[in-house]
Formats: sequence, C-alpha cells, structure tokens
Amino acid sequence: MTIKKFIARLNWRLAAVHYVAAWFFMYSFQTLSALHNTALLNIITKQGSHDIEPILSRHGIAAAELTDFVLWTSLANTAGLLVAFCISLVISTRRKWFWFNSLLVLVLAIILARLDQLAWQYLKRILLMPGKICSSAAMEFLVNGLIMLALGLLIFFWPKANRFIEKGSNKNTASESGHEMNSCTSKISQ
Repeated sequence: MTIKKFIARLNWRLAAVHYVAAWFFMYSFQTLSALHNTALLNIITKQGSHDIEPILSRHGIAAAELTDFVLWTSLANTAGLLVAFCISLVISTRRKWFWFNSLLVLVLAIILARLDQLAWQYLKRILLMPGKICSSAAMEFLVNGLIMLALGLLIFFWPKANRFIEKGSNKNTASESGHEMNSCTSKISQ
C-alpha cells in the first residue's frame, strides 16, 4: 500500500467519533472502579482528601488500602481505553473501515493522557452532576459511571454517528476509486 492510499483510507470522522466514545469509556471505568472499596470511597467523599492520614487510621484503614484504591482507579482508566479500542476495532472491521483508524484513536488517547490533555478537569463537574441526587457515595459513583458508559456505547452504536463516519469513508473510497479510474482511463487511451 502506498502512502497516498494509506492517507486516503484514514477517516478523520471515525477517529473523532471513536475518540469521544473511548473518552467516555475511560472515565466510566475509572468512576466505576472506585466502587471496589466503598468504605474508603465514603470516607474520601465525606471528609475530602485534606490530611487524610488521621481520618484513615481512625477508621482502621491502612495506607496499603489507599494505595490499592488509587492503583485500581488509575488502571481502570487504561482498561476502559483498551475495551473501547477493541469495540472500535470490531466495528471498523465489520463495516470494512480501515483498522488503522482505531489504532490511531488508541495512540491519540494515550498521548493526550500522558500530556494530561484529556479535559477531564473541565468536564467532570458536568458529568458527575447526575449522581449528586443519590444519598450514598456508592450510588453516586454507580449512576455517574453507568451514564458515561451508556454515552460511550451510544456514540459507538448510534446510527447517525455511523452514517457520519460512513460519509467520510465513502468520500475517501470515492476519491481513491476515482484516482484508480483515471489511471485506468489513461492506460486505455495510450
């Protein structure tokens, strides 16, 4: 495959739509992973993270549990991205879209995460608002995580989003086949 064909098969619409869906997956997994230790979650949400050591020792929670909690939530973000990548790859191969677009989304998300440019700090106030109606921290995190997961799945499987992607894919295919048609026509005329 030549560079020209490779670039022609890239679908920026797919990359944008699947990136947004992957973003929702990342933060839904991160939010839901906090539920693995609801006792610690309740303490952190009620007391805050200021001078947490005496609060944790008063409740009989070791530093290892806090480390485990932070590790789980950090790894869950990556797990969400990998699940989203797999879904994106399956969708792309079934619809006969170029598989590299899914890989591009994965690499872009990893780079932006490493640079801390995923905009979570700006959007979390809005996205974590629906769970505020719940009385317990566990229900709050469950509601927020499930809403974000539902949004990610909706973006992946919404027919309008797929038609939007398909338009970009058809344009690339049409320009590629038009190029091939021009080369065939020029060979025939020679």
